[in-house]
Amino acid sequence: MSSPDAPAPRLRSLGKTAEREGKLFLRRTLIRLLPKPYAPKDRPTAQDPARILAVRHDARLGNLLLLTPALRLLKRAFPNARVDALISGRYGDALAFNQDVDRVLTPKALPAIFLKGGYDLAFDFSPQHAFSLSSAAWTALSRAKLHIGFDRGDAAAFLNLLAPVPQARAHETQNLCALVRVAAPWAPATLTEDLRPRWVFGPGEKEDGAARWRAMGLDSESLAFFLGGRAEKQLPVEWFLDLAAAAAKAGRKTVLLGGPAETKLLAAAKIPEGVLVAPAMELRPFAAFLAQARTVVTADTGPMHLAAALGRPSVEIFTHTEPWRFGYSWLPECRVLETPGRAPSIDEAWNVLRALF
Repeated sequence: MSSPDAPAPRLRSLGKTAEREGKLFLRRTLIRLLPKPYAPKDRPTAQDPARILAVRHDARLGNLLLLTPALRLLKRAFPNARVDALISGRYGDALAFNQDVDRVLTPKALPAIFLKGGYDLAFDFSPQHAFSLSSAAWTALSRAKLHIGFDRGDAAAFLNLLAPVPQARAHETQNLCALVRVAAPWAPATLTEDLRPRWVFGPGEKEDGAARWRAMGLDSESLAFFLGGRAEKQLPVEWFLDLAAAAAKAGRKTVLLGGPAETKLLAAAKIPEGVLVAPAMELRPFAAFLAQARTVVTADTGPMHLAAALGRPSVEIFTHTEPWRFGYSWLPECRVLETPGRAPSIDEAWNVLRALF
C-alpha cells in the first residue's frame, strides 16, 4: 500500500527528468543555431591579440579565485592585450582592483558582446572534469577568432582550439594555466607563488576590516572559523563550537563566521565563553575582516581559497573532495587536514591548528 508521501518522490523524479530533458533540448538547439567553429588559420603571437575574453560562468567564489593565476598568466603572455572577464554577477566584486583584468562583465553584457564581437581570443575556463554548456556558449557568442577550452563533452561544437583533459594529478590553478599555454606556449613558467589565488584590496578596505576586527574585541592572535560549506562538505556547527572551546582554554579568542543559514543555527546554540559571532557581511568587507585573523579554519569552500589569497595561515578540512586538486598544502602557511567521509576529531583538528600558532 502506498504511503501518503509517495507522490512527492515521483514528482521530484519527474521534475529532474524534465530538467534533464530541457537542458538536452537547449544544448541541441544551441549547437544547431550557433555558427560552427572553424579551424584556426594561424596561432597568435605575444603581440597579436588586442582583446581577450576570459569566461567563467560560475556562481562560486572559490572557482573564481582559482581562475586568478590564469588571468595573471594571460597578462604576462599577452602584455599588450585588453583582458575582459565574463563571469556570474554574484561574485563580480571578487575581481575588483585586480590589475590582471581590464573589465569585469556579467551576463547582462552578452547582447552587446554578440553584436559587437571584436575579441581575438576567448577562453572557456570552466573546469576540465565537466563540460559547461553556458560557458561554452558564452565563449562562442564572443565571436572571437579563437575559442579555447578543454576537450570534453560537446566542446568541439563550440570551440576551435581544444586542450586535452589533463590526466596527471595537478592543482586546479595549474590546469587553468595550462589552458593559457595552449594559445601561448611561450608563456612564462608559473612558480609556486604564482599559483596563489589573488585578491586585491581597494583604498581603505583593509583598514576598515581592521577597525571592525578591533571593535569586536579581537586581537592579532585571534582565530577565525568559517562554518559554511556546500552539501556534504559542511561540518556541524557543534564541531566548530567544540574546537573554539579548545582554543579558548588555550587563551585564544575565536570569531565564528558564516552566512545567514549559519547565523540562524548559531542563534540557538550555546556559545562558549571567549567565542564571538560575527554578523553576515558582504564579500569585500568580509575579506577585509578575514585578513586580520591569526589563523583561519574552514572546510573546502570559498573562504578557504580567499584565506590562501590573503596569505592567512589556515587549516583546510577535506572530507569529500580532493586536496591535491583544491587544497594549498604547497603554500607554507597552509595545512590540509584530510579525513575522507567524516569530520575530523577535535583532537585531530586541534593538533594541526596548534602547530600554526
